[in-house]
This record gives sequence, C-alpha cells and structure tokens, in this order.
Amino acid sequence: MLDENTDFNDRNLAENEGVIEKTINYLKYKDPNNANREYAIGLLKRMQSVAKTMADSSKLDFEKFIDQYNQSPKD
Repeated sequence: MLDENTDFNDRNLAENEGVIEKTINYLKYKDPNNANREYAIGLLKRMQSVAKTMADSSKLDFEKFIDQYNQSPKD
C-alpha cells in the first residue's frame, strides 16, 4: 500500500545536483536575472513546500490520481 507521507521522501530535489543544474538552465531562459545556484535551490525548496501543502489539503489519494490520469486525454 502506498503511503503519501513517506513514499516520496527521497525526492530531495534541492539536494540533487542534476536537478539544480537543470533548474539553473531553465532559469537562463525564463528568468535570466535569477539563473544562479542559490535562487535555484530556493525555488526547488519552495516548490516542494507548496506541493506538500497542496497534497496535504487534497482529498485525492495517489491511486485516485493515477485513475484520473489514465482516463484523461493524452497529449
């Protein structure tokens, strides 16, 4: 059984060098003034915090999300 409180704890994006570099690269195009390591790490931490807050307030569990995703039109 999935546990949304622990299953994604290893996804520390703000500590993953590959993700940080990709974020900096993205920022070079979308927000060049902030395309630096410190900003990228802060952005990743904020994204994780917001995602956790949204997940905690949602009544949709992961299994239901997968079901809805599988039923949605594909790109």
